[in-house]
Amino acid sequence: MMSELEDQLNFDKGRIQVSVSLQLPIEMTTYTLPKNTEVYIRNVMEIFLEECHQEHLKEYLNFCLSELLTNAKKANTKRVYFKEKGLDINDPKDYEKGMETFKMDTLTNIDHYLELQRKEGLYIKLALRIQADKIYIEIKNNSKLTVFEKERIQQKLDSVQQYKNMDEVLTNVLDQSEGAGLGIIIIILMLQKVGLSKENYQVISDDDETITRIILPCNKTVFAGVEMISYEFINLEDNLPIIKSSFEKAEKIVNSEGPIDRNELYKVIRKDLTLSLLMFKDVLEKDKKCFSLPKAMAMLSDYDLKFIYNISNPRIRLVEDDEVSIRIWNHSQRVAFYAYNLYKNSIYKDTFQEDEEYIYLLGLLNSLGGFLIANASENQISYITELSQQYTEYGDKILDMFLHRNASTYLTMVAARNYGFDMNTCYDLVGWNGLARVPDHAKKRVGILHLAEMCEFYDRGIVDFYQIDKEVRRDFNLENEAEFKTLVQRLKQGYEDQ
Repeated sequence: MMSELEDQLNFDKGRIQVSVSLQLPIEMTTYTLPKNTEVYIRNVMEIFLEECHQEHLKEYLNFCLSELLTNAKKANTKRVYFKEKGLDINDPKDYEKGMETFKMDTLTNIDHYLELQRKEGLYIKLALRIQADKIYIEIKNNSKLTVFEKERIQQKLDSVQQYKNMDEVLTNVLDQSEGAGLGIIIIILMLQKVGLSKENYQVISDDDETITRIILPCNKTVFAGVEMISYEFINLEDNLPIIKSSFEKAEKIVNSEGPIDRNELYKVIRKDLTLSLLMFKDVLEKDKKCFSLPKAMAMLSDYDLKFIYNISNPRIRLVEDDEVSIRIWNHSQRVAFYAYNLYKNSIYKDTFQEDEEYIYLLGLLNSLGGFLIANASENQISYITELSQQYTEYGDKILDMFLHRNASTYLTMVAARNYGFDMNTCYDLVGWNGLARVPDHAKKRVGILHLAEMCEFYDRGIVDFYQIDKEVRRDFNLENEAEFKTLVQRLKQGYEDQ
């Protein structure tokens, strides 16, 4: 059994790493929470914390996780128990009557009630996510809290400040109706041991779900190191790595006799993120708001284009067509094409100030950070390695996070700002995997880029359907995975047919 568990964890570790890298949610669902599932869930959380560089919190959070899983399971059991007994869980008298026998009845016949929970579709979910500088650990169940349960939770939270250690809690807290009543208080004390407070613990209940959330800060030292390295990396060299075969196509067109065939040049540039960026280096000095390939090209003379796409241009550094570079290059092309076509089919497109060319370019350029890292010069690698070692304890983690983990999105932002793009455009470029932080007025627009990215990643088997933002799914009427698969195939076929 342990061998099977280890094999599954080894398989899932890669998926967890990708999800953390892309700042996408990780979810696991169970209906009965058998022991082996609880062990598996705990191991997944530990891998997640390692990827977030907060592995020192494992010991404390393992207790919290077990307590929250048990609470969610008990809440679901309570619902089916009251239903079977013909009691209204929201009625004060029925609630009191049911709780008198709930504990003993369910302990002696738990398998029966767990089977009822399965049949009723009452689930328990673990949801993990890193967003910006916060880590979210959530336990969800689809049982709405009663007024009495909300009051009891609030009482426990209000009473926490009077206890300094576990002994005081064990001596003073006793709640026979709901068990020992220690869980919430001990969770808060656990959080306090690592410098957090009850503000880092939330219980939210709506018509669909009850969510218990623990909010942790990211490792500030690691993230500060990555931020510093990102700026130094971009500022170190004022040139762009460009795939040699792609550059040669553009160079051949601009060096042909007579006026430049701008249509042919546009076709080449439009499919290459770095060839596109080369134009903007000049254009943004004239118009800082420009974010359209057709407009950018129209602002440049033939003389300008001949200089930009010439081997003597000091702003370029040609690189070979290696596997990683080509994969990122292809990804950016597909996402741009997908975003362009999703925009045209968006019911909100008439409300956007930006046109489809703006959305296309977002899709093309938001892989910039990954491309720059994949094609870092020896000088850049040597310098950032030296810089990372200044952080004695975390140097290797900072370097690993920058080169192999979730620094590429941030690097895209830094590079775009360095090029001089408008700040709103910079935020649009990187907001797709953190829509909760995107301003309301931009959510629908950036949601298109989110869906385009998810379509491409899903087609490559990197992400799962549930990781797509729910609001974006609603915007495009994607009610289930089958409909999403159809969309992916349609976009993929359109791209291959162009």
